[in-house]
Amino acid sequence: MKKVILFILIVNGFMLNSCAQSNIHEEETPVVENKTEFFELNFDAINQGKYTKQSLISEGGDIRWALLGDRANIVADPKGQKGNVLMVDYPKGTVGPETNGVQFIKTLPASNEYYLDYYVFFEDGFDFRQGGKLPGLTSGGSTYTGGNHPDNGEGWSARYMWVKKGQAIVYFYYVDMKSKYGDSVTTGINFETGIWYRLTQRIKLNEDNLANGIMQVWVNGKEVINNINVRYRLWGKGNIDSFYFSTFHGGATEDWSPQNDSFALFDAIKVTKIKPEF
Repeated sequence: MKKVILFILIVNGFMLNSCAQSNIHEEETPVVENKTEFFELNFDAINQGKYTKQSLISEGGDIRWALLGDRANIVADPKGQKGNVLMVDYPKGTVGPETNGVQFIKTLPASNEYYLDYYVFFEDGFDFRQGGKLPGLTSGGSTYTGGNHPDNGEGWSARYMWVKKGQAIVYFYYVDMKSKYGDSVTTGINFETGIWYRLTQRIKLNEDNLANGIMQVWVNGKEVINNINVRYRLWGKGNIDSFYFSTFHGGATEDWSPQNDSFALFDAIKVTKIKPEF
């Protein structure tokens, strides 16, 4: 009888220990959730004044590199609609990212599809001149810009631009580009000063070597580009891996530079895996 009781105690102890180990294992296993939002900046938690790389990191996390100079400040939305916003300075007579505008690159988890959504506002008196760059999604950060043609199909870039009279385009480097300095995809929209514009961009990469990639653009919720026959890359290379905040006048020659100090505002920047609500 004593042997039977001892056996039962041993078995029960083994079962209790097994359950405890199982519970410990369950508690230590992290819950994996489907992530849909991968980057956000809304500036409301940042004090008004000079915007630094440390300010950027405090809200946006690790940044690959940044070129802010003294040209980035947090200010109140002059329209009183959005709280704090980022103001970017494009000084009179300057051209190119070293002296004009602001740049930084945020690395994204490599993916074949993202949405980029943000607001931009050109203050009264903004001189659009010949044109300038605006933020967009890329593969390879800033590699495939500035005349660097992606012949190997390993990367691409799809930033916005304004050109003469504020015409809004997508400035596009990809494996089938025709122009040395990027192809232009028109939106049919001309930016005006004193108005908030919401720019929403969807990039879905092509499969293999096929021309079945997608570029969609909405301005203030209205679809203005829907191209479903894009060949961004070759054979699975060139995943979307960067948000390139790039804004400056240029080109590189003086005829691109603004003839007066000009300012643009940015707000509510998001990179997501799902289409934003309009």
